[in-house]
Amino acid sequence: MTELVGALLERLVTTLPAGLRVAGMTAVAPGLSLQQAPPGVRVMLAVALAVVIAPVAAGGGAPPDGPLRFMALCLTELAVGLAMGFVAAAVLEALRFGGEVLDLQIGLRAGQLYDPSTGTQSGILSTAYAMVALVLFVTLDGHHWLLRGLASSFAILPVGAASAGPGPVELVGDLGTSVLVMGLRIAAPVMAVLLLADLAFGLVARAVPQINVFLVGIPAKIAIGLTIAAAGAPLLLANLERIARLMAKALEVILRALAG
Repeated sequence: MTELVGALLERLVTTLPAGLRVAGMTAVAPGLSLQQAPPGVRVMLAVALAVVIAPVAAGGGAPPDGPLRFMALCLTELAVGLAMGFVAAAVLEALRFGGEVLDLQIGLRAGQLYDPSTGTQSGILSTAYAMVALVLFVTLDGHHWLLRGLASSFAILPVGAASAGPGPVELVGDLGTSVLVMGLRIAAPVMAVLLLADLAFGLVARAVPQINVFLVGIPAKIAIGLTIAAAGAPLLLANLERIARLMAKALEVILRALAG
């Protein structure tokens, strides 16, 4: 009995760092960390994935000597998993950002909705775009691809090989720029049409001063903006493909940057 307990403890110590990387990514990755799910379900999902992936990814390496070094290794692997999940979630936020821009341009920013995916108040279109992005991501088996990437991350960055450096900081800046550009690209067609509508309303106000342009323009901009957004909805799939490629590239870059 004592030998069995000792063997189980040794196995736990060997696989715990890899399991913490899996749990860290599961905690924040899109499609795997739904806020609507009960915390117990999310914890069970993280534990189940860690039990499946960690024994294979651990590689049978010996744990570091001393409890402090072991704790440092566990915290490092947890940080690696959180960084990977953050990168994946940040890239998918491009659609939400595009919706936020449209809410501001159309005039829907005043009407806030409760977004169950984040637990905060968001605009109408930003919430809709975020939910559509998540549905498309899951429909295209993005969560399966994400789990395969998590399993293969141990080949690029083995357990205990992570090192701090300027690479991850530079990646965060580049990633933020890419997300902003992609979000503006998503909102660009509606923004262009609304700009033309504003110019038209300005000309009408100069030609016929008796017309209350503000009274007519606000509902007209909402109708035009929603119509163009609905007409351009199929383009979201193409944008999601770009986002998936950017996500794959960003995850590989962050792993290689942490590997030094």
